[in-house]
Amino acid sequence: MTDVDSGSRTADSGPEPFPAGVRLEDPGLVRAWTRGATAALRREREAIDRVNVFPVADADTGTNLYLTLREGDRAVAGAPADATGPQLLATLARAALLGAYGNSGVILSEWLRGLAVAARHGGGPADLLGRAATSARSAVAQPAEGTILTAADAAAAAARAVESGSAPDLGVGQAHDGGLLPVVTAAADAARTAARASRDELDDLRTAGVLDAGALGLVLVLDALVVAAAGVSEADGSMESVNLDQLLDPASVPLVSAAAASGVPGAGAPAGEAAGAGLHGAEAGAGALELMFVLTRPVEAASDTASDTASDTASDNVAAGLRAALGEVGDSVVVVGGDAGTGTGVWQAHVHTDHLDQALAIAADAAGAGALSQVHVRHLEAVAQHQWGVVAATSAPALTAELAHAGAVVLLTGGLGSTVEELTVDDVGRVVASTGARRVLLLGVPDGPANATSAHVDVDEVVTVPTPTDVHAVVALAALGTLLPVGLPDEPGDTPATDARTIVDEALAGLTVTTVRGTGAVDALRAAAGPATTVATVLLDADAPDDLPDRLAAALAECAPEAELVVLATGRPGDGVCLGTEEEHA
Repeated sequence: MTDVDSGSRTADSGPEPFPAGVRLEDPGLVRAWTRGATAALRREREAIDRVNVFPVADADTGTNLYLTLREGDRAVAGAPADATGPQLLATLARAALLGAYGNSGVILSEWLRGLAVAARHGGGPADLLGRAATSARSAVAQPAEGTILTAADAAAAAARAVESGSAPDLGVGQAHDGGLLPVVTAAADAARTAARASRDELDDLRTAGVLDAGALGLVLVLDALVVAAAGVSEADGSMESVNLDQLLDPASVPLVSAAAASGVPGAGAPAGEAAGAGLHGAEAGAGALELMFVLTRPVEAASDTASDTASDTASDNVAAGLRAALGEVGDSVVVVGGDAGTGTGVWQAHVHTDHLDQALAIAADAAGAGALSQVHVRHLEAVAQHQWGVVAATSAPALTAELAHAGAVVLLTGGLGSTVEELTVDDVGRVVASTGARRVLLLGVPDGPANATSAHVDVDEVVTVPTPTDVHAVVALAALGTLLPVGLPDEPGDTPATDARTIVDEALAGLTVTTVRGTGAVDALRAAAGPATTVATVLLDADAPDDLPDRLAAALAECAPEAELVVLATGRPGDGVCLGTEEEHA
């Protein structure tokens, strides 16, 4: 059984609260709260990851919440010193939205956006928390109870009850006198109560004997708000630490990742024994892919006036349409964001899908005259903590699923028939951090973002592998095989660390790549292949002849009868063919 308590405060302890007139959107409070909540999530992310079983046991909810809020914290820290509270909340929300990761991170970013919208309209703390809860729930296509959404609703209801004077004794320790602290304390306590009850509301949690990971994350965020409201006025800016106590019953819940406890294929398996294999002929493994992307497009055309209400309605229509369309091809659909009053809306979308091609088409269609950015895909079974991670960039949408099944987090840079913005250092840095690895290989990432990334992420090493074509990336991932489940040694003397860079360098040293058009690929293969050829990898653009794979197979059988042929579609327009042949490298 897993329980939770912040261990950081009591009703009778702590510094004197803010004066009654101070509001949640006080700029000093926003800065202190953001700083404290980010620190708490960073400290406790592994504990939250261990109990992550819903909606998918991918053991990353704590990490995703931390990465999301970290982006907001950086933006707030860099905001002008004279920024108002509502401006800081808007900065926090926008940066969290752009940096959101995973289902939980996207929901948290929308919760923050709800706060910012309410602050812009001048609401009290209960108004802000109420709008935050409503926004978060409305962003989810199929809300489930016993989750972060339930905890957010409970927090909002408790805050409203205290403000209205109708609250029962929630342990606040004082009657409401217009001050901020009683309201946010009641909200945090109610969220904690909801988190404790989550195990009884969801079968997945009950079976695993854990509490909801997302709800626990929100408890930390709200506890940090209480600490900020109680102590931010101190001259030295010091804050009491916020901690999450995971009280495990060893008899019922082993101290292992939630993914392993839930039977996710490959979690906790020895190297080479996990589900899913490389691109060269083995089964990729069943399971959904996670697609996330940022959509930016004008919204003023959808309304007849420039009013906030019309702008909000137009934004909501875009989000609702995208949410419905993605819901037709996947689940765990969350779409957050909207227009901040500028006439241009920004949305972050998240979906788990087995129909990636359809989901990408929906994204491209939604972009219209706008643009997509941060389009990335990962396989949900690649959940284990591991020594090496791989980030691969490609403009071949049909190749994205193959690369993700092979273990990479894939950044899609084009090929969708709509504008995809160029990768930035921050884009690459976020994805590198999301791998959960201490060392990360970059395949196909442009030189600028690749060279500047290591200073921006929480990893020990970022290694850029020269991959001038997608064939190089395919061959590199195939050489690594089932890389992600390869774990760090638990104790000194265990299996030596994997030298992933050497493995990739050796594979690419024996690779020759040729780019041709259409039917010229047959003659190119005959010229490139010989008795020493072990594998020929062919990437076909969308307009290549339908019979080309058969003709290539016949040509390879003549030149190198023992060689393996791998033919993959790129999904890019045109009749281009990228052909790679591998020989054993001494």
